Amino acid sequence: MRRFGGTLLLMIAMVTVSVNLRPAISSVPPLLDTIRAALGLSHAAAGLITTIPVLLMGVVPAFAAMLAARQGSERLVLASVLLVGAGTLARLVEAPAFLYLSSALCGIGIAAAQTLLPEIAKRRFGESAALVMAIQACAMTAGAGLAAVLTPGLSASWSVALAWWTAPAFVGAALWFVVAGAPKGAGDGTGPRFGFPFRSALAWRITLFAAMSSAMFYTTLTWIPPTYAEAGWSSGETGGLLVVLSLAGMAASLALTWFARHAGDRRWLLVGSVVLGAIGCAGLAVAPLAAPWAWMVCVGLSTGAMFPLSLMLPVDYEDRPDALRRLSAMSLTGGYVLAAAGPVVFGWLREGTGTYAVSYLILAGAAAAASLMCLRFRPRSRVL
Repeated sequence: MRRFGGTLLLMIAMVTVSVNLRPAISSVPPLLDTIRAALGLSHAAAGLITTIPVLLMGVVPAFAAMLAARQGSERLVLASVLLVGAGTLARLVEAPAFLYLSSALCGIGIAAAQTLLPEIAKRRFGESAALVMAIQACAMTAGAGLAAVLTPGLSASWSVALAWWTAPAFVGAALWFVVAGAPKGAGDGTGPRFGFPFRSALAWRITLFAAMSSAMFYTTLTWIPPTYAEAGWSSGETGGLLVVLSLAGMAASLALTWFARHAGDRRWLLVGSVVLGAIGCAGLAVAPLAAPWAWMVCVGLSTGAMFPLSLMLPVDYEDRPDALRRLSAMSLTGGYVLAAAGPVVFGWLREGTGTYAVSYLILAGAAAAASLMCLRFRPRSRVL
């Protein structure tokens, strides 16, 4: 009974930490037009606010995995959540430099924490690790959705509204410190040994799927509100779109929590999630005003399903803690580095073409191509 209670508390701590790994990013898009006007930023410069953390989420994982081998994953997760809280608090200063700095701090913290959570789940939950990762992904999706919906109403000041998300980050850090701590022998004794599995075709497919998942999520989250704002929609109406997008994403993540226990071959889940994103982006490009709610449902279901699947894939194909850290770090590094260009390139194309259609069509085409790659994911074979 005591062991069950400890496991449940650890699960609650992991979920609380996971909830805090998205609000620092998803709280920005609903206020993006307000921030642009207040600070005099171009579309591309505004896109950097979300691009910086996504880029760092690609650069940091390798270093996080090496540091965890010496310091212990639990201890590093605690430091990471505290860094997210500090970065969010820095947004109280209304200046472009501080806004970019806060994005960098949050990106480093988010990257390190989400790199190490799969290895902790595998080590502490064993065969239930895939289910645990699905639950964590659902928590991240919920955190993203709540931040996107609630932030505009938290304060009349955009900086104060963004800084509100400091509080749950520090609560998550405190709970993690009490429940997870840093077990004796933190660090697995392997030292700084590290290397990406570059020679594995499967590892590259996992990485490319992670890139598609992140590019779809961060690009659409950043630019859907401005797309409809420029079409004359009010902030309340664009907020309604984000509500639908978030609810669809949470529903997909919850569904994946169940499928994680029953689907041995995930190929059709992978293909279906990517195809839904292609349909939603094509609709946003060709007829954004014809069925906006339908496009939100398609994109939300897509991103809500792709994200937990991208976290589960490394756990599916690797058991050993050190090898799992390396595979997870490669998928996160490659995935986020490739995806980081999404919001900025999207904004650059918008300025160059005068329309959002071209950007959405390119995103839809990339998703369609990714669906063909997903057919090559066969059940279990070791990567490293």
